[in-house]
Amino acid sequence: MRIEPVSHDQLEAFMAHFARHRAESGRGEHHFMPFAPDDPDGPRGLDAASIALPLDRPGWQRWFVARERAGAKIVGHVDLKGDGLKVGLHRCELGIGIERAYRSEGLGRRLMQVAIGFARRAESLAWIDLKVFAHNAPALALYRSLGFHEVGRLADRFRIGGTSIDDVIMVLDVT
Repeated sequence: MRIEPVSHDQLEAFMAHFARHRAESGRGEHHFMPFAPDDPDGPRGLDAASIALPLDRPGWQRWFVARERAGAKIVGHVDLKGDGLKVGLHRCELGIGIERAYRSEGLGRRLMQVAIGFARRAESLAWIDLKVFAHNAPALALYRSLGFHEVGRLADRFRIGGTSIDDVIMVLDVT
């Protein structure tokens, strides 16, 4: 697998990956996105204009993708998103998604290490924040192993298909 920053010429391949990944949430396993799979208002993926914004502008985004070596198929991603307010730009929020067939092979760790490395090199960033469903034990274990620590839980944060889901808030100091 190659891990690299997403480029504008990869947007179509990225959106295909994102649609495949989104469709897996809650199908045959637990939910990992805070949206029902058929929710038209669910996540849309990256904002092409935001990936060009500098880190001192509210709403910046940086996305890194994992591509199969043999082709251009994108099978995983990690994203960092800057705060919407200037006073919060010392923090960013992390999201990650890997298609089911590529999980449990160390790809999540590699994607996370790329994002953490980016944040550590960015002088303006001090913290990476993330949220993860409390029932997602593999993700919690990965995040803890990379140095994230829990700072809070939101009980009954989401209700998807009648199931109550707690959200865990974790942070990593990157200074």
